[in-house]
Amino acid sequence: MHKNNVLAKSVRFALIGGMTASMLNVPFVQAAEAGADKVERIEVTGSRIKRTDMEASNPILTMSRDEIEASGMVSIGDILQSIPAAGSALNTAFNNGGDGSTNMDLRNLGAQRLLVLVNGKRWISSLGSTVDLNTIPTSSIERIEVLKDGASAIYGSDAIAGVVNIITRKNFEGVEVSVYGGENAKYGDGRQYTADLTMGSVSEKGGLLFNMAHVTQQPIWAGDRDVSDTGYSSTTDNTRIRVKGSQLNQANQDALAAVGKPNASGIYDLMAKEGTGTDIGMDQFRPRAGSDLYNYAPDNYLSTPQNRNSFYVQGFYEIAEDLRVVSDFMLTNRKSSQELAPMPLTLGASFGAAASRVDIGGNNIYNPFGETLYGDSKRAEANGKGKGYVPYALQRRMIEAGSRQYSQNDMTYRAMVGLEGNVGDTWTWNASYIYGQNNQDVLTTGLLNLTRINQALGDNCTAANGCVALNLFGGPGTITQDMVDYITFDSVSRSGLVLKDYSFNMTGDLFDLPAGAVAMAFGVERREESGFDTPDPLTVTGESSGNQRDATEGAFRLDEAYAELSIPVIESLLITPAVRVSDHDAYGNNATGKVGAEFRPFEELLLRGTWSQGYRAPSISDLYAGSADSYATWTDPCNTRTASGAVIDISGLPGCAGVPDGYRQANTQIRISQVSSPDLKPETSESYTLGTVYNPSWLEGAEFTADYYNIKVEDAIGRYGHTIIARECATGSKASSCDKIDRDSLGNIVDLRNFLQNAGVYEVEGIDFFASYLFGETAYGSFKTSLDLAYVMSNTFNDGDRVGIQTGDGGFPEFKGNLKLDWGMGDWDAHWQMRYVGELTSDYYVSDPDNYDFYKANGYRETFSAYMIHNVSVGYNIEDYNTKVSLGINNLFAKEPQAEGPTNNEALSTNNFSVTEYDVNMDRFVYLRATTKF
Repeated sequence: MHKNNVLAKSVRFALIGGMTASMLNVPFVQAAEAGADKVERIEVTGSRIKRTDMEASNPILTMSRDEIEASGMVSIGDILQSIPAAGSALNTAFNNGGDGSTNMDLRNLGAQRLLVLVNGKRWISSLGSTVDLNTIPTSSIERIEVLKDGASAIYGSDAIAGVVNIITRKNFEGVEVSVYGGENAKYGDGRQYTADLTMGSVSEKGGLLFNMAHVTQQPIWAGDRDVSDTGYSSTTDNTRIRVKGSQLNQANQDALAAVGKPNASGIYDLMAKEGTGTDIGMDQFRPRAGSDLYNYAPDNYLSTPQNRNSFYVQGFYEIAEDLRVVSDFMLTNRKSSQELAPMPLTLGASFGAAASRVDIGGNNIYNPFGETLYGDSKRAEANGKGKGYVPYALQRRMIEAGSRQYSQNDMTYRAMVGLEGNVGDTWTWNASYIYGQNNQDVLTTGLLNLTRINQALGDNCTAANGCVALNLFGGPGTITQDMVDYITFDSVSRSGLVLKDYSFNMTGDLFDLPAGAVAMAFGVERREESGFDTPDPLTVTGESSGNQRDATEGAFRLDEAYAELSIPVIESLLITPAVRVSDHDAYGNNATGKVGAEFRPFEELLLRGTWSQGYRAPSISDLYAGSADSYATWTDPCNTRTASGAVIDISGLPGCAGVPDGYRQANTQIRISQVSSPDLKPETSESYTLGTVYNPSWLEGAEFTADYYNIKVEDAIGRYGHTIIARECATGSKASSCDKIDRDSLGNIVDLRNFLQNAGVYEVEGIDFFASYLFGETAYGSFKTSLDLAYVMSNTFNDGDRVGIQTGDGGFPEFKGNLKLDWGMGDWDAHWQMRYVGELTSDYYVSDPDNYDFYKANGYRETFSAYMIHNVSVGYNIEDYNTKVSLGINNLFAKEPQAEGPTNNEALSTNNFSVTEYDVNMDRFVYLRATTKF
């Protein structure tokens, strides 16, 4: 089919690639030679059928090894997150909520909806179906192919948004040593070092590649950048306590009246005075002021540190003329950490069930009230207090215990062994077995033991019974080391996943039509996954000051079969249908289909389109994760008083009928229980692409592509939403939502169960544009330029369009683009890249829609101007020593992102800017790389 066209394009591709390879001082393998009668078939990501043409019906972005090195980045995850089609995903700039891993998102549909392959085979993922790309050493990669189209019919689950296929280096001979070092020029932080060793040998019968890689990434502190150096919390380093005066004895009532005035509900909001030493009298309190805030930002990482060591080996050996064995093995150990400000201690029923267990004994030596303060109303009533007892509420930042540190020791390995062979002249087959395992141990320091705190605040805490009484009522710094040692503990948790994958694939020509051969691929696959998460025992029982979390354990098996055809209807039209059937032991059967079309009205122009169905099977976390606490910041719709005490009319909210009059939300962080569901079904999707590829003969060296896409995901697995549950209950629109909310006698929400369901609907629509031009040889060297632009027309979730919105560390820009210029002359080469992020608007009221008008009227909506950074590098090849040296600067003009909000109290991101859209260094990052080949 298209024999002349294929040959002509192959020759042009070889010439353009040869010029590029010469310019970049790297070897290039030609696809074909002029006048050849046969062009080698290759497998392109998105199809199992081998073909002679790189341009297929699927839109694919290819990133070469030279482009990877020219980026100046050491993590393949960071490199992929910088492409225009990428969405917001976890990376090492996530300190609060990160775990050292780096994911990839496409189209802002979620990292769990992108499939990651290595050499066309599935890579090991997490319990939540996301892949840590840091487990794949960058130095082992030859190229990356990003399929920007759904491909579940070809590859199975998770390939809804697309596929990332990482191709490792092959046919490598000799020894290569590469070292890299870089740091931020002004601040001298964020240092990164790498050292790589690659060795290979190829013979007539076989080949072997060996790669070792080391990466060190040092931290950046949030307090060392103006944009991120401020973040406020109401939990300060001196104690805040709220008590109802009328519940105390007369002496205490008189003492409190001398200190200040209560609110309309009779609640005193007090602070322990600074500089009080160990004094604990009632006269050591003062009224809380609006300025009583704690700046936690300086104690937090902005960019987290880690060390990675990787080992990779791959080989093949021809057993017979038509049979060879292939194998690879990769092991990566990552040691990473996050650091947060000292733990906030919160006691009393308004902070949840665990905090309600702690009473402050009347005979405790550090209790200035001299009478028991109860953390739970029922316990108070059982001990003789009257009905409607209001438990105390206490907050204190435990600075004496030091910062919280979360340290991961992550071990990932994956082994593949397979056979490949030929049947006749046109059929090939392969069979493989993959075993992968990921284990992560997490050590957390700076946590508080609530059982010990209960004892330390009790009546009978004395040295005689081994108890160390806790002084929470002195000023900052009055908690001694003995007290700290008694109430703190180190948490150790462990999680892991095991992957087993068995597959068989076969492809070849069925028969000939007038326009060419009808080709087919078919295969079967069995995937088995099992995983677990074992938290520290104190975390499981809720005795930790950290979030409570139950254990997770589960497994599933998935059997699949697929078939794919390539049908040349006429010489200029190719149709590629595919179907896949799946049997999942947790939810049953499903089938997905795909049809692609390629039409070439004339040689230079390709028109292409696809229709595809996709699915994502529920992950182990979705199905079997234990309940886990989170503390979201939001406003209870049944709140009856503003912060200043003004009355809020809730008479029109029937679901709030049981809330006592005068209820004022005690804490904006409300406990949410995240629960899984074993009854989940797979997500399903339908996607369309329509595009064109133009290689004009009148402008040799130019290429233009434009692709329209539309992806709709239905039955998306997600949390129902704590604000939705609370609003449905309050308004009475769904009475059953009230069953998921627990309140104490004061009206405070002490638990809200936010469950998973198949209910979300995502729909994304946009156009990707790519243009490149390789200039002819000039007296000033060779030049190549390219533009990769992503235009998002809509990105909706449950009918709410998010285009142009920034929500914390997630952003949905309308435009993103990369413009590149490469130059080469003799032994010199240079590269310039401009990365562009379009204008975004941040709506600070999104987590509190009931107060939309207030936030908007007071300027809590902000537009961030378009953002642009420039990366440059220059390289020189020292021919006598076969050594390449490169010097580069990323973020050449030290561009800083615009800070969010009036203060970080209103910002939706942790660091006052999105760490997925903007440069986290905020400085010129200068690096040097040297590579020597023997």
